[in-house]
Amino acid sequence: MPSPTLDDLRTIPHDDVLADAEKRTGRVLDRDHAHYSRYNGTAGFPTSEGTWVRLAWCRPDQVSSATWTGIEASVAITGVSRPEWYAGSQWHDPERGVVWRVDEMSRATTPAVSATGTVDQDPNLPSGWWTALRAALDALAGHDTDRVCMRQEHLTGRIREIYGDTVDTTITDWACAHGDIGWANLTAPTLTLLDWESWGRAPVGYDAACLWSASLTVPTLAARVLTEFHDVLDTRPGHLSRLMLCANVERAHRRSGKTTPLTVPAQEAARQLVASLN
Repeated sequence: MPSPTLDDLRTIPHDDVLADAEKRTGRVLDRDHAHYSRYNGTAGFPTSEGTWVRLAWCRPDQVSSATWTGIEASVAITGVSRPEWYAGSQWHDPERGVVWRVDEMSRATTPAVSATGTVDQDPNLPSGWWTALRAALDALAGHDTDRVCMRQEHLTGRIREIYGDTVDTTITDWACAHGDIGWANLTAPTLTLLDWESWGRAPVGYDAACLWSASLTVPTLAARVLTEFHDVLDTRPGHLSRLMLCANVERAHRRSGKTTPLTVPAQEAARQLVASLN
């Protein structure tokens, strides 16, 4: 049993929070079909009205106006299949030392490709699905925004931490991105892009790079991502985005001492990327 922590709400008593969420939304949460994250303290629930309610928390001194308002700000985006946001509410929980946020939105009609975000085999998605994803990411990239998903300083710092300073990490091409494209945030067979907390400006091709990174455990799937998005991934911003994501995997490996299914393929990919960038 994991240690009790707010990062995994299943490990702590929180019936009072759910009761408050129901009071604020006016919806009955289907607790038997809840989806809990093990890592970021979020939970999602089908409701009595056929909608979806997302619960999240943040420490008051760590509230980011960007990520905290990402879902409601996403209503400005057009041409992308995403849940329709209806309403949200926030409240302070001094006993736990957090601010809670609850958002009600439409429910995706089909499930995520992977509930956990990890894949161990190719989901064999049809060509039409890939076409729809490409159209969605192209439409999103054309959206004008002042929101920031990825900063130059973060990308540079992460790459240099793991691979040193031999690579010029300057990004010259930026565009609007979802910021968290992975197999848990893409539904199939009907495509919907989920979880809009972090969207904003990022290197061109960053979303495709995120999907490539999440696919490294299945070589045929990673190769499919490279093929479908070659025009943005086979560029300097694409290579740098991919290298930064490899750095994230290696950083986690060094900090924990644990090898995951992503560790070795990310190390191999990083060697090729560093060579291509020098």
